[in-house]
Amino acid sequence: MKLLILSIDAMFSEDVDKLYKYPKIAPFLERALISKNMAPIYPALTYPCHVAIVSGNTPKNHGVFHNLECQPNAKWQDWKWYYTDITGKTLFDYFKEAGWTSSAIFWPVSANAPVDYLVPEIWSYTSDPVEIIKATSGGKAAHIIERHREDVDFTSKFKLDRFAKDCALDIVDEFDPDVMFLHLSLVDSTRHGYGIRHPEVEKAFDQCAQWLIEVLEHISVKTDLKDLSLVVLGDHGHLNCKGSLSMNKLFAERGWVDVPFPQKRSDCKAFTHAAGVSAQVYVNDDAIRGEVEALLEQLKQEGWLLNWFNKEDAAAHGLVGPFDYVLEAGE
Repeated sequence: MKLLILSIDAMFSEDVDKLYKYPKIAPFLERALISKNMAPIYPALTYPCHVAIVSGNTPKNHGVFHNLECQPNAKWQDWKWYYTDITGKTLFDYFKEAGWTSSAIFWPVSANAPVDYLVPEIWSYTSDPVEIIKATSGGKAAHIIERHREDVDFTSKFKLDRFAKDCALDIVDEFDPDVMFLHLSLVDSTRHGYGIRHPEVEKAFDQCAQWLIEVLEHISVKTDLKDLSLVVLGDHGHLNCKGSLSMNKLFAERGWVDVPFPQKRSDCKAFTHAAGVSAQVYVNDDAIRGEVEALLEQLKQEGWLLNWFNKEDAAAHGLVGPFDYVLEAGE
């Protein structure tokens, strides 16, 4: 193997120094380029960020502006799983053109990607998720996916990351690709569940480091680790939240959206799609646009919103999509 790219979802800059305590990782750091406190793309959500990592573009150019599809009345919203959601080329395409064999394991927005040994991050709440993963993997790693089916449990990020790690080990052993992309989510889910600096986060980060060491040990059977380029990165940070603002409740009070929500956002006069500590607002009735903007400005003046952007303002931040406004929650 020539290159291993590991994304530890929600890894902070302050986490990097913890890697020095692992003797099998420390040698990489001693000859590494380390960049801390980087600004993520906007919005700083997992799926847009991971497409930015492999494309070098912002959502304005790569096309993935949210983690989720906007489906107002869906019990479970679909995620932007499919590689066809991406506009333009990514590293996956460039490695294939260069003749390098590649693997991507649970990398966001990779279903049906042009990757040789693919284990896409995709799931289903109503069908067998293993079959969904295999069906969008291209087939070469289907037997490996099936081998570790017992850990495909979307209620447990620990099991899912262990599944990803075990698939990585088998792909290294069987195929030894030139480059591997591996995405682990345990730190992110633990920060969501316990807070950004909780002892459980330390345990989760240690677990991800141990999994990295396992992958390195398997790579070392066929590759001198001095010849391996290793990239370890995070995709976004976290902010502690003390409450939430229900924009659609305000919209419903004004008759702009029905409750329960309709099936399609186009059936609403206005609808807000939450995006972490920001949100994306769709306005389908031009007659209420002035009222919507007046409401947003009132909420900003009262401190509920830090800011709100129209389409042009959002584009200046590298964010373009089918929505009309972008909101940022206040302190």
